[in-house]
Amino acid sequence: MAIPFDTATRRPGLWGTGGTIWIWALLALAFAGFWPGYVSHIGEKDAVTHLHAGLMLAWFGMLFVQPWLVRTRRLALHRQVGKLSYALVPALVLTCVWLSRIRMANATPESFGFQSFVLFLGLAASAIFLLSWSLAIVNRRDTALHARYMVGTTLTLIDPALARLLFATVPGVGPMIPLISFGLLFLILGLLIWRDRGRHGQRAFVVLTVMFAVEFALMQFVPRSEGWQTFARWWGGLPVG
Repeated sequence: MAIPFDTATRRPGLWGTGGTIWIWALLALAFAGFWPGYVSHIGEKDAVTHLHAGLMLAWFGMLFVQPWLVRTRRLALHRQVGKLSYALVPALVLTCVWLSRIRMANATPESFGFQSFVLFLGLAASAIFLLSWSLAIVNRRDTALHARYMVGTTLTLIDPALARLLFATVPGVGPMIPLISFGLLFLILGLLIWRDRGRHGQRAFVVLTVMFAVEFALMQFVPRSEGWQTFARWWGGLPVG
C-alpha cells in the first residue's frame, strides 16, 4: 500500500489517515452482523470459517496500522507492511470462495434457492474486493486514488454484515434486506462523491459506485436464472437437473 491520504488538499478525508473511526464502525457492524451465526457459536465452526475470519481480522489490522504509520511518517515500514497484502488478499478471497463451495454442498432442496442467491452475493463481493484492491495497488503511487480504492475493499463488507444483522434482529424484513444494505452502501458512496467534488480522487468513488451498481443490477435476475441455478448445483457438487 502506498501513502493512503490525499496530499493535494488539506481537507481531512474520510479515508486513509482520517478514516480510523469509520474502520472501527465497520468492524463493529461486522461483529454485530456475524455474532448470531459465527461469534456466538465460534466453537462449533469449521477450520475454513476460522481461517477466513482470522484473515479478515488481519485485513482490518492492516487498515488500522497503515494510516498510523503514515501519520508517524514511517513510510518505509508502511510500504513493507503493504506488501503483505499481496499474500493476504488472495488468501482472503480464496477462503471466501472455498466457504461458498462448502455452503452450496450442504444446501438442502428447501434452502437451495436461498443458498444460490447467497453464492452470487459472495462471489460478486469477492470480485469487487479483489478488483478494488488491485486498482489500489495499480494506483499505489497516486495517493488520492490509492486511498479511495482501499475504501472499496471495506465497503464490500457492508452488505454481508448488515444483511446478517437485519436477518437476525428483524426477520420480517426478508426480501427488503438487499434494498436496505445496498441503499446504505449507495448513500455512503453518494456522500463520498459529493464531498470529493472537484477533486482528482473523486473518480475512484465513481468507479466503485459503478461496480456496486452492476452487482446490484445483476442481482435482480442472475441468481434466479436457469444458468446460475445449474452453476450453483455444479459448484456445490449437487445433482444437476
